[in-house]
Amino acid sequence: MPRLAVCITISMIGLPRTKIPPAPLTPFRFMKQILRIAALLLLSLAAHAAPAPVVSSTIVMPWDLRQNPGLVGELRSRGVTHATVYLNWSDIEARRSQYEFTHYHQHLDALVQGGLSLILVLDMGGRPYLNDHAQLVPDTYTVPLWLTKEQPLTLMKNFSGNLTPQPDFTDIAIQKYAHGFITQTVRHFSQRYSGKILGYAIGLQEEHEIKYGQTGYQWRDYKESTQADFLKKYGAKQPVINYNNNIAAGVPKAEPLLYTHKEYRENRLKDATCTYASAIRSHGAQAIGYFAETFTSHDGIYATGIVEKLVDCIDIAVIDYNFFDGYSLVDDADVLPTLANYMGSLGYRQIMVGAYAEQWAAKGKIRELMPAVQRSIAQSLAQERVIGYEVGGFMHRSGSANPLAELDLSVLERKSATLRAAPAGNRPRIGILGSATNFYLWHGERSAGRNTHRDALFAAYQILSSQSGISVHLIGEKNLLQDDPLVQTLDAILVPHQAALPQSVKSRLTTFWKNGGALIQDMRLGEFDENGKPTFDWMHEVFGIANIEWKKRGGVFLIDGNIYRLKPSARMYTSYASITPRPGYKVLATDLLQRDRGIMVRGERTLVFGFMPQLIDDETKEAWQKMFVRELRSVATRKPHPGK
Repeated sequence: MPRLAVCITISMIGLPRTKIPPAPLTPFRFMKQILRIAALLLLSLAAHAAPAPVVSSTIVMPWDLRQNPGLVGELRSRGVTHATVYLNWSDIEARRSQYEFTHYHQHLDALVQGGLSLILVLDMGGRPYLNDHAQLVPDTYTVPLWLTKEQPLTLMKNFSGNLTPQPDFTDIAIQKYAHGFITQTVRHFSQRYSGKILGYAIGLQEEHEIKYGQTGYQWRDYKESTQADFLKKYGAKQPVINYNNNIAAGVPKAEPLLYTHKEYRENRLKDATCTYASAIRSHGAQAIGYFAETFTSHDGIYATGIVEKLVDCIDIAVIDYNFFDGYSLVDDADVLPTLANYMGSLGYRQIMVGAYAEQWAAKGKIRELMPAVQRSIAQSLAQERVIGYEVGGFMHRSGSANPLAELDLSVLERKSATLRAAPAGNRPRIGILGSATNFYLWHGERSAGRNTHRDALFAAYQILSSQSGISVHLIGEKNLLQDDPLVQTLDAILVPHQAALPQSVKSRLTTFWKNGGALIQDMRLGEFDENGKPTFDWMHEVFGIANIEWKKRGGVFLIDGNIYRLKPSARMYTSYASITPRPGYKVLATDLLQRDRGIMVRGERTLVFGFMPQLIDDETKEAWQKMFVRELRSVATRKPHPGK
C-alpha cells in the first residue's frame, strides 16, 4: 500500500475579450461592473498564487514511537509533513455500537503536538491484528470479533469455499455496521484534530487498497449469496480462474463470461466504495483511496481496473508500488510517475504516490533501493496533479541509521522542478493506451521471465516521456469509451502490446483514426477479445496489414538505406512478425531476404511494428529506440481523414 502527496494546480483565468456595446452606466450597473471585475481579479490572483506545499507522509506505527521517542522531531527535520496511521475497527468498536477512541489519543497527540498532520486509514479489511508492541495476536483481526460471530455469512469466501477474514464490503449488513464506524470515527477525530487531517482512507482488505483480496491464487468473493446473485443475473456460475494465461504458450483459455465477471465485480466494488466515501464526505472530510499497481497481470485479478470508475467518489487517489514484480525485487523508478500520469488522465485532481519497501526490508536491502525511491518521487512530483508522496516499509531507526535520512524533501522538490515539463505548446500530444481488460485476461503472465504486456507499456511511456518535444498521456479504456475530451486533443494513440481488447475499444480507436488522429501499435493489437477468443485481426484494415508470418529467429532489415539487425533474445517470448502490406501502405523496414515484406508498415496516419522496439536490450538498443521515436513523431500529425 502507498502513502503521500500534494501539489494543486489552479487554472489561469483571463479577462473576457468580447467587446461590450456602450450602455448608460447606472449606479446599479456601475456596482455590478465593479464586482465583476473584482471577482475576475481575485480569480486571476488565485491562479497565480504560490503552489500548495508538498504533502510528504510516512507510515508511523505505535511501536515506532516507543522504540524512538525522538522520531517525530527527526521526521520533521527531514521535511516530513504527515504521518499515516491505521485506525482498527476492532479497537474503536470492540462492542457493537459502543465507540472508544482513547486507545489512539496518546499516539496521535504525540504526532500532532510534534508538528505533523495526519492521514487516517479506516481499517475494515480484516488484517491480522498487531498490538502496540508489534506482537501478533492469534486469531484476532482488525474487524471486530462480534461482527464475525454475529454475521458469519457476511465474510468473503474464496473459490474453494474457504472463509477469509475480509468482510464482504458489498453486503448491506456490513455497509450498515461500517457506516456507524466511519461516521463516528470521522466526526471524533476531525473535531479533536481540526485542520490537521488531510483525509480518511478506505481500507477494504488487508493491504488497505480499493480492490478484492486474494490469498495465493485464491480469488474472492465466491460466497453463496454472491454466486446466487451472479447466477440470477447471467444464468451461469462465476468463472473460476485457477490457472495462468501465458502468451508464449499461444491461445489463452477462453472464458465466455470473463469480461462480464470483471464488470460485475468492479461495479459492486464501485458502489460499495462510493457508499463509504459518501459517509466520510458527509462530515466535510476528504475520502482517500489507495490503489494497487494497475497494469500488471498479477494484480489484474484483484479488479484493479476499478480505478477508472471512482474519479467522482475519491478526493485523493494514492497509487502505490512496492518495487517487487511478484517474483523478484525490481528497482524501477519509472513505475510511479507512469501510473501517476495515468491517474491524471483519468481525471483525479489530487494524486499521491506511495513507495513501499517492505519486500526490500525483508532482505536487508533498503539502502540499495533508496536512489530509485528518490528518482521515482521526484519524477512524480514534477506532474501538476501530484500533491505529494508516502513512504512505508522502513524501519524508523534513530539518527542516520534511518534510511529516510536520505529522503530530503527540499532536494526532491528541487529535482522535481527541473523535471517539470514546459507548456505543451505545439508539441505532438501522444496517448498511450493501457487496457485493464488486457491485464485481466493475461492473469499470471510470465513469458520469457517477464510480464511482457506490462513491460511494453511502461517502456513505451518511459522512452516517449523522456523526449522534450513530446507531450505524453497514459490513457485507459474509460477515456475512449466515454468520449473524454482529452482524447480529442491527442494527435496520436500508441497501443503497446495490448493483445486482448473489447471490440468497443477497437471501434473507438477506429473512430479516432477516422477523425484525423494517428494510430500506432507495436504488435498484436486486439488479437484476442475480452474473453480470450482469437480475432485473428490486429485492426488489419486500418493498419494496412495483408498478411503476417511469424519468424523464430532474428533478421536483417533495411531502413532509410541503413541496415538494422534484430537479434533473438531470451528476454523476448517471440522474435518478430513479418508483415505484408496492403496496397497504399509502405514497408519501412524491409526484410533483406523478402523485399515485399518487413517489420514496419506505414500508412498516412498509421504505423505498425512487427516487434517491440521499446524492449530491445542488446547493443542495438539505442538505435532501435531512436528509430522508434523518429517514426512515431513522423506519423503523429493530426490530419483530416480523406473521406471526411
